[in-house]
Amino acid sequence: MSTTDHTVDDTSATAPSDPPAPRSRVRRWLTPALIVLLAAAAGFCGFRWWQAEQTEGLRADALDRAREYAIALGTYDYQHFDDALAAVTDVSTGEFAEKYRSVAGDLRGLVENGHGVSVATVSHAAVETLDADRATVLVFLDQDVKNVAVPDGRVDATRFLITLARVDDRWLLQGADAK
Repeated sequence: MSTTDHTVDDTSATAPSDPPAPRSRVRRWLTPALIVLLAAAAGFCGFRWWQAEQTEGLRADALDRAREYAIALGTYDYQHFDDALAAVTDVSTGEFAEKYRSVAGDLRGLVENGHGVSVATVSHAAVETLDADRATVLVFLDQDVKNVAVPDGRVDATRFLITLARVDDRWLLQGADAK
C-alpha cells in the first residue's frame, strides 16, 4: 500500500486577516442607528397622539359641562327659586357665584311675583377656545318661559358665551355672557 503525504498549508492560519470592507462597517452601524431613529420617531408620535387624546378629552368634558351649566342658568321655577340658584352656584367659581347671587337676588322678586317658570334646552354648542385651565363655549339656549304675562308660554332664544375654569380636575362656571 502506498501512503500519500498530506501536507497542510499553515500560511492561511497564521496570515493576518484583511480589514473588513468599508461597506460592512457602515452596515454594522446603520442598522442600530435606524432602530434608534425609528424608536425615537415612534415615541414622538405616541406622545403627540397621547397629547391629542388628552386635549380631546378636555374639549368633550368642557362642552358637556357648558351645556349642563347653561341649562342650569336658564332653568328656574318661582316655587323653587333657591334650588335653581344653588344649581348654578354649586358649579361656579367663588367670584362668579357671588356675582350670580347678586343678579339672582335682584330677579327673585320679579320671578316669584310673576310666577315665572323656565325650562331650558341647548340646541347647539361649540368650543371656541380651550387650554388646560380655561375654555370658552358658545351655547345656543332655548328657554320655554311661562309666567302671568305669558301663561301659554313662549320660547326665548339666548346665546351664551360660557367661560369655564379648570379647578381640581373639573370645569367650573367662571362666566356667562348673553350674546
